[in-house]
Amino acid sequence: MDIVSSGERYRASTVAAFEAAVLVRCTGVCGGGGRARALGGSRARVSSSPAGVLAEFNRGVAAERLAELLNAAGYSASVHRYTAGNRHRYEIFRVFSDEGAAAFLDRAWAQGYGDLCVAVTEPRSTRQVRHSRRLAEAAWRGVLMVSGPARNGSPGLRVADLATATVLVRAGRMMALPVRISTRPGGQLLLVMPATSAA
Repeated sequence: MDIVSSGERYRASTVAAFEAAVLVRCTGVCGGGGRARALGGSRARVSSSPAGVLAEFNRGVAAERLAELLNAAGYSASVHRYTAGNRHRYEIFRVFSDEGAAAFLDRAWAQGYGDLCVAVTEPRSTRQVRHSRRLAEAAWRGVLMVSGPARNGSPGLRVADLATATVLVRAGRMMALPVRISTRPGGQLLLVMPATSAA
């Protein structure tokens, strides 16, 4: 019973770490998703970030969630808010964390990406399928937290790099969420199609 419990705890911690990695990659900060902009509509304005900044967000809820996940994983993390801009003012939420947090998130991303995107050559157990489903939900939870509510007339979600877009497409399939990807200037555009368009 203890073995099962420890296994479940480990899987839960890997899902939480993967969600944190997705949050950072969706900002395009610290090289997570390449030198890119965050998702359309809720774009993190990245300038010369001071030392210790792991990610910057336009939305406080995404920053607080990242700090919460990092703290749960044993890393010190805090959120600092400041106002930027001249004529058009906007708020930025910076997440500061320990030096090792970036490497931790890189490992979490690589593991989650492998679980979701690497071709499966052998049948998977029910437990493995359930774990992949939780990773898929974590990926979409993270991307939607960064992007915020869709704006009227918005054609979809813009993702900086192809790897993140690939994860979201695969995750969408697991959740029966039909997603199409299109390469556009500045990144990838993800379109969530109506259920009737899944075929």
